Amino acid sequence: MTDLDRLVRRLRGLTSRGWRTNDRAGVVRRLAADLVAIGGEGHLLPELPDHALADVIAVVGTDALAVDEPAASKLLAAALEATR
Repeated sequence: MTDLDRLVRRLRGLTSRGWRTNDRAGVVRRLAADLVAIGGEGHLLPELPDHALADVIAVVGTDALAVDEPAASKLLAAALEATR
């Protein structure tokens, strides 16, 4: 299982309270913006509820990994740590 898969699985399991803990929502929103900067040409990040962010990360993470795997992997690993 990749870091992207682990992170998406973790995010999909968060409750509303879990999203608020340790600024997880902020961490994931910043990750999404960073991943879009790497590989998301054509992606615009709309305002979304926190629970939808897992799907955003799944899409833009896949795109970023295809464009620059080392940079995207580094971001995903850091996000995994920050969302524990």
